Amino acid sequence: MRFLIADDHELVLDAVASMLQAHWPEAQVVSATNAPDVKTRLVSESPFDLVLLDLHMPGVNGLVDIGKLMHGNPSRYAILSGFVGQREAVQLMNDGASGIIPKAMPAESMIAAVQLMLSGQRFAPADMPASTHAETNLTDREMDVLRRLHEGESNKEIARALGIQETTVKLHLRSLALKLDARNRTEIVIKSLKSGVL
Repeated sequence: MRFLIADDHELVLDAVASMLQAHWPEAQVVSATNAPDVKTRLVSESPFDLVLLDLHMPGVNGLVDIGKLMHGNPSRYAILSGFVGQREAVQLMNDGASGIIPKAMPAESMIAAVQLMLSGQRFAPADMPASTHAETNLTDREMDVLRRLHEGESNKEIARALGIQETTVKLHLRSLALKLDARNRTEIVIKSLKSGVL
């Protein structure tokens, strides 16, 4: 497992690197503090399993520069940021970002989000609109969660049945809510039935 973390704050770099290595002890975590450093590492050390990019580090002037940095690189990437506006978030996700991770996110939730992205899925915070998702199709795992939700199972029961963490179930529910434009568990089930998903 190989990660590239790019942020101009040493504390953030150290905290995220420590968190990743605590969960994946064999992981190689490479860091960068500015855009030229990121570009150099992407050219000489790719591919990475996941690249975490600060949207506001030196040499990065928003969306255009993120696109330039990642253009032509096969590595999955996510935005690691203190704040991303709705318009920026929509554009980033539509341009190919695997996710947007708030820096204030608790470690357990951040690990679950990273796992989700490593599996090929996308992650967006709960307050992001449904339109940020380029794909509207549900993944196999989301369908598994949805079926069990329809049966009235709790998050804990779903997690146990599917062999995943309860935090991961919550992330799947959040993704389902975004994709189905639902506000809660009940609406997820109702809208999935009305749309013919279930």
